[in-house]
Amino acid sequence: MSEIIGQWGHVATIVLAVIGFSVFYLNQIWKSIHVDPAYGDKIMSVKQPKKEWLTLFFIVCVGVVVVIRLIMEWNTPNPNMPESYYQVLLGAIVLVAGLILFILIRTVSPTKVFTKGILVHDYGYVSWEEIKSIDKTPKKQFQAFLVKPRQFKGRSFYISYDPSQEEELIEIFKKYIF
Repeated sequence: MSEIIGQWGHVATIVLAVIGFSVFYLNQIWKSIHVDPAYGDKIMSVKQPKKEWLTLFFIVCVGVVVVIRLIMEWNTPNPNMPESYYQVLLGAIVLVAGLILFILIRTVSPTKVFTKGILVHDYGYVSWEEIKSIDKTPKKQFQAFLVKPRQFKGRSFYISYDPSQEEELIEIFKKYIF
């Protein structure tokens, strides 16, 4: 009887983890791509630098290889594998596939600049009033510092941009922040 309860507990843990991660991914993706009318008029979309696209491509390739390897292991049963091993494999497949989708959507979705704020693909929407200052970093990014830190996200965020957009972004920042 205790083995049955243990197996159900194991399955329930994996199901809850899959549901939890799915809700987290979908919530974060929604916040990073959803455009609300309250943001004002869209001024521009910030292009991602080529280096970020190459990094994304590398991460996606590695993730796809990991998912394929996990599926191959799932399809080749071994008498030494306990029954719960397949459930752990299923959880790992869902987790890695979810991470790949999460990273892909958030990176492909560009930073958008609006008249009332900015929607950053890896931070969410920030109104101009929440931004204390913006500095240019040596890595060809802008780092925006917030007046008040956000829970789980910190006191600052980065805006990666294509070098051709630097002057236009500086003008927008001067207009709305300084």
